[in-house]
Amino acid sequence: MPRLRRSRIALIATLVATTAVTAACTKRSDSTGSNNSGGSSGRKLSVIVVSGPLSDPFFGAMKTGADNAGKELNVSTEYLSPTSTDASGPTLARLMQAAVAKKPDAIVVGNFFPAAQDPEIKAAVKAGIPVVVVNSGQSDWKQLGALAFVGIEPAVAGTRSGEQSAKLGVKKGLCVNTVPGNPALEQLCQGYTDTLKKSGGTASELRIPYQDATNPTKVTQAIEGALKADKSIDGVFATGSIVAESALTAANDVGRKLTIGSGDPSTKVLKDIEAGKIQYAMDQQPYLQTYYGVLIAKQYVQYRISPSGNVLTGPLVIDKDSAAAVLKINETYQGIRGAA
Repeated sequence: MPRLRRSRIALIATLVATTAVTAACTKRSDSTGSNNSGGSSGRKLSVIVVSGPLSDPFFGAMKTGADNAGKELNVSTEYLSPTSTDASGPTLARLMQAAVAKKPDAIVVGNFFPAAQDPEIKAAVKAGIPVVVVNSGQSDWKQLGALAFVGIEPAVAGTRSGEQSAKLGVKKGLCVNTVPGNPALEQLCQGYTDTLKKSGGTASELRIPYQDATNPTKVTQAIEGALKADKSIDGVFATGSIVAESALTAANDVGRKLTIGSGDPSTKVLKDIEAGKIQYAMDQQPYLQTYYGVLIAKQYVQYRISPSGNVLTGPLVIDKDSAAAVLKINETYQGIRGAA
């Protein structure tokens, strides 16, 4: 066979082989999603977030985090939450069932009532849906088969709050828990109580049913009752911004000067910290919790990578020295640093 003909045949064979390899590589990269921003077919990934009611401004920041993550990461997100009057464990369990039935690519969930929600989280994992636990559920997410936890270690946050209160001179503290039965808030109050005791003071817990938590009148009345029953209380740690405002109203109503700490910031709380009416807020950055939750879900679905431990978003202590800077951010970018 002439040399020229043999060379042409070899060249053709090389081109055919190269084309086949290129096609195989293209198909492989498409199947892992590494060459597109969505799923295996190029569509957007879908992530459902199951969390608390939007009547509580804290969860408004969580929805904003999920919404912004969806926009910036090209992910379709949906936020499922109970109404303000029925934020119970069974209701959240039913929302989790509804999320699983929609067959999303992943679910991000706040595990606020483990007794009711644990079985549904396990069911989602068993159905092959990756789950990221956020905000509440730090102690048992691994046992449930979830990918990761994003939030705070509540006992640590409670300890930080107790230390802050003790530094400000509190001798008899009151921790107001508006979600009795939620392990995270119980650990938060326990950390606050234990730390005050170690500092030479004492503390107790006031438990208010969650259905009353977004009713400032009922919360104020409950705190007033506790203050009237024990005139030695000189500090209150409220597990949310609405409750902190109610504590301030209650203190004014009974004519008491209290050291008040809030479990999260809001524009109103930040202004009161600036004015010296509320002394501090413990910021767990709820916006980051759902933003990172959606991010982790996407990275796992596309690339099968995820954090190996807790992703901590706080707590950060906001006091009179730092309130102005946070307030400016909160007014410029509403919903990023907590409730508007």
